[in-house]
Amino acid sequence: MKNKNQKNLENTISKRFFLLSILKGSVVGAIGWRFFDLQMIENRKYEKLSDNNQFNFLMIAPERGRILDRKMRLLAGNMDGFSLVLKWNKNINVDEIIKKVLKIVNISQKSLNKFYEEIKSNKNEFAKEILITKNLSQKDVSKLAVRSIEFPEVTFLMTKKRFYPQGIIAGHITGYIGPYSKNDSEIKMKPNTSWLEVGKTGLEQFFDNELRGKFGRKRNEVTSKGHIIASQIYENTIPGKDIQTSLDMGLQAFAIERFERGNNTLIPIKNDNIKKQILKTKNIEYVNKDFLYKDKKNKIVNPQSGSLIVMDIENGEILCSVSSPGYDPNIFSEDLEINVWNDLKNNSRAPLLNRSMSGVYPPGSTIKMAVALAALENGIIDYNTKFYCNGMKELGSSTFHCWAKDGHGKLNLIEAIEQSCDVYFYELGLKVGIDKIALMMKKLGLGQYYDLEIKDRSKGVVPNIEWKLKRDGLQWSMGETLNASIGQGYLLTTPLQLTTMVSRIANGKFAITPTLMLGKSQNRFEPLNINYKHLDFIKKSMERVVKGINGTARNYQIGSKKIEMAGKTGTVQVVRISEAEREKGLIKNEDRPWKKRDHALFVGYAPVSKPKYAITVVVEHGGSGSSVAAPIARDIFKYIFKV
Repeated sequence: MKNKNQKNLENTISKRFFLLSILKGSVVGAIGWRFFDLQMIENRKYEKLSDNNQFNFLMIAPERGRILDRKMRLLAGNMDGFSLVLKWNKNINVDEIIKKVLKIVNISQKSLNKFYEEIKSNKNEFAKEILITKNLSQKDVSKLAVRSIEFPEVTFLMTKKRFYPQGIIAGHITGYIGPYSKNDSEIKMKPNTSWLEVGKTGLEQFFDNELRGKFGRKRNEVTSKGHIIASQIYENTIPGKDIQTSLDMGLQAFAIERFERGNNTLIPIKNDNIKKQILKTKNIEYVNKDFLYKDKKNKIVNPQSGSLIVMDIENGEILCSVSSPGYDPNIFSEDLEINVWNDLKNNSRAPLLNRSMSGVYPPGSTIKMAVALAALENGIIDYNTKFYCNGMKELGSSTFHCWAKDGHGKLNLIEAIEQSCDVYFYELGLKVGIDKIALMMKKLGLGQYYDLEIKDRSKGVVPNIEWKLKRDGLQWSMGETLNASIGQGYLLTTPLQLTTMVSRIANGKFAITPTLMLGKSQNRFEPLNINYKHLDFIKKSMERVVKGINGTARNYQIGSKKIEMAGKTGTVQVVRISEAEREKGLIKNEDRPWKKRDHALFVGYAPVSKPKYAITVVVEHGGSGSSVAAPIARDIFKYIFKV
């Protein structure tokens, strides 16, 4: 039998063996768990780290979507081009390679600067492809291919280059694309993407995300020294979506030619007298480099500047939007030279400005319908209310003149609109007050932005008592009401807003808002909520402007029994006329310096029997709205209705 001591020893050994077994099991379990962790759980992490040592990924830009007009004609698309790319790694001599390339083909300094900036911004040492230039010609590729053995680090890529087949005709609407920069704050991109091009203005900017599509990725396998040994597409691109606009390029092209011609004559520059004038005249713009314009005095002149818009009053679709002078967006698809950019930016006629959406002008007499509606809606006058015009309105120590020096005599509202009597609307404005006038103007679409597919647009100014108090800390004066009543003073509108105003009057039921898209839902329109009888009366007044015996646009009827237009003329002074100048006799518009001439305006719609299209014509420093803007509108409607 075992004694007590032996039993105690055995128990102690058993306990120790048990503890050692637990310890051994724990160690083996921990090691096993770590192996499992490395093999299974953290496998992806270390696989990724391994890949980063062997592979690098490059983004691939998708093909950009097209921009089309309502008849599927191309406004912006893509054409094949050739790019020169350096397969860069830290072991190559970049300067030496570029010197060899420049001995064979020319590369602009701008492209070279971007290339070196991209190299400097490359903070890691992984091999990558860096764009040298995207503007290689087929001839350049052939030259380089013959001697490609001299620089194996350089390769060619077939790329897509943005082009705008309509050029200057639709430049302000399409806009253009350019290199991605930090200023494009709304676009979230990774750093070092200077090769990426994004929309900068117009539809290209507004729909940039849709047009751009989805990026793909290419995976390059590299050696430890950074040499690319294999390359494959890792993730395919998804092309951008096409955008179809409401524009009609046939109408747009005709409208630009007709607008820029105005009342002038197109002549070839081969004429000897014209050549002599060209030598003496600065800053003359040519038409297709072979023609230019001359006025009635046989002096060479620039194309007319300003805006022309045509809009469907049923759905708000813009069929035509002319802004003159314009620019060709194709110049931004090349390496834009600094002198070309400076010429555009510093041009006194501002060709980069989209006058239709962003240009602001005093509307002149074209807003007299809004003043009349404010008076009618508030019960201040009726259709037969008359005022007497003797050619001026005195208010305190100031005199406010009518355009008709000897006055119009006693007339009612429809006659006042027909003849555009200023004194009648001075009287009307004082009775209605600026606040009620401002409310009606806003109801008709003035002084506001629209949900339009273009970011470059202005709000204009519809002043009232509160507006002036906030801006200047001053009280509104009655004299300012008189100016606002005939569309002068603080009041500023865009051509798009004037077109919207006319569309709402002609439609009569809905507060039409403009769009550049085809087939946009019409459910977005709110009720106009203006007495239809009052609107019908205003439309008859606008008919009288064109068809009336004393109408200011009576000389410019379409002349068709089925199709006729209604409208309102406007002539806006850009410089104040002093009393001394009035007594001496006013200088005719055509005899003044161009910048001191009046703006010419016309707003209208057609046909009068069943209104379909609204139009606005604004000719900067064009002179009389009756004789300059109205005939342009007439000819546009004749084109649309094939009269």
